[in-house]
Amino acid sequence: MSDSLGDRSQPSAGDGSPKQPFSCPACDRTVGHANLLTANFSFEGVTPTEPGPDGSPQFRDTGLEDGPQKAIELRCDFCGEEFTLGVEKNE
Repeated sequence: MSDSLGDRSQPSAGDGSPKQPFSCPACDRTVGHANLLTANFSFEGVTPTEPGPDGSPQFRDTGLEDGPQKAIELRCDFCGEEFTLGVEKNE
């Protein structure tokens, strides 16, 4: 079981790269990237509102059956907006 933003066998729409940027919903600045093949995330320009023990961003279970099963709460370093990034698990 791993976290993913889409079908792992197909690259995302856009430039065809499995590494896709995501933006703050308020200011639309790119604040991270998601690798759709490995389900790895990189963050730049955001701070987790509830970091893990080592201070790094940490996804939590949402308890939802319909919708994202894991999510992370982030604060944009550019505009201060707090938002949730949710991901669905492929099993």
